[in-house]
Amino acid sequence: MPLEHIELARLNVPDNPQTRARLAELTHPAGVALQPADTYEARDPAGIVTIVVDRHQMVTSVRIRPRWFEQLRPEAFPATVYNTYVTAVQRALAVEFAHRAPEPQGQFAPPAPRADPSDVPLEEWLASTRSRLDAIDAEYDAIRRREQAPPSADVTEVRSPLGYLSMQMRNGGPISLQGDPQALDNPSDTVLADDVLRLFVRAGLGVDPGERPRPAARPRTGGDEGDDDYFTDFRVLGKGD
Repeated sequence: MPLEHIELARLNVPDNPQTRARLAELTHPAGVALQPADTYEARDPAGIVTIVVDRHQMVTSVRIRPRWFEQLRPEAFPATVYNTYVTAVQRALAVEFAHRAPEPQGQFAPPAPRADPSDVPLEEWLASTRSRLDAIDAEYDAIRRREQAPPSADVTEVRSPLGYLSMQMRNGGPISLQGDPQALDNPSDTVLADDVLRLFVRAGLGVDPGERPRPAARPRTGGDEGDDDYFTDFRVLGKGD
């Protein structure tokens, strides 16, 4: 499901203490209420990785603290980037959701009055009924085919230009990040940050610094536990690492 097609006013966000706490954490970082903006920022708990996304959840900036490897093991770096990206997207969606316009009341057009069957010629009524039944049968057949089709398990991999990280994707959505601990042993923070940004650009999840921002157009279904926790049914309020 492409994120730009989500109707925030119609999302079914569960009302429970955990959800309310997560929503408050996303929309009031450090106690400051966020307003809808062009960009949204997230940092990992240690403040090593900072990722900025635009209102379409596209990555626009990546910053990494100098000498980050003194505080973070290289093998933990890919998960830190992924979870920070998750939180940035969570924040963008949560803030937009919290400030959504109220759904209009009483502005829906009344249903058109049904024609009296006695006023319709028999042949026309039979043709219309047959057309409706055929459409229903076709829809049922399509549903049965979807139910019987084996689930898609195709996973594609996108590598960053310099090869520090690789992103696993399913149905156009990210499911994990991986990296080579040896390659990540001591790279420049600026070079690594640029490589991470270019990875998101290659995956269709980021904006090239030399291009104008554009809406995202990518499906978001199917993934591992981390992916499910923040995309499915607007469980973007699930606690991230």
